[in-house]
Amino acid sequence: MKQGIFRIKLGIIIAKYSRGDSIQDLEGIFRIKLGIIIAKYSRGDSIQDLELSFVPIYKEWITAFFSPEVYNENLKMISLAVLFNMEPDFLLLAKKKLIENHIDDWLYNFLLNEKQNQFNFLFPKRFRIFKEIAESVNKIELLKKYLKGWYNTDCEVFEAHKSDQKIYYGYWSFEAGAAVKILGIDDSGLKDIPYYPYDLVHYKE
Repeated sequence: MKQGIFRIKLGIIIAKYSRGDSIQDLEGIFRIKLGIIIAKYSRGDSIQDLELSFVPIYKEWITAFFSPEVYNENLKMISLAVLFNMEPDFLLLAKKKLIENHIDDWLYNFLLNEKQNQFNFLFPKRFRIFKEIAESVNKIELLKKYLKGWYNTDCEVFEAHKSDQKIYYGYWSFEAGAAVKILGIDDSGLKDIPYYPYDLVHYKE
């Protein structure tokens, strides 16, 4: 069903480009492809198959569609790259993009294993807690707190499941999973918490 929606939307995007519409429509192709991967994860598809689909989308994103204006999409891509255990060279490309675009964000840098500016969060209200998680001895409790409040009106996909535009593809905090993977946290206490991608965190272990 979702693949059918993708084909229809992709056809519309290509037609719009052919008539000279904005390059932003081409960026829509990337967003739809990413949405399909997340939708497939939500329905329980093989993570190995999802990884194979993710790699070419990552290459498209990093070469053509990486934009400092779309924080959440960049965060999803970086987090998924960590969760899929992508090769260091792929993560290095993301690091270079941050430098090229003069983006200094603690969470991006943390996920990419870069030196973090102690105070620089592009969205401190939502994501400063990750610095607390990294430094705290009570990491699991802080992660539970974050995940409990993750789905709210500030969430990019808030109430997407109620839309008649069929834009819902699942609610997942991939950044929480990536942080757990990086920090080597025992996440058995998070396994049944909504929005936490437990099986993806343990992929390739």
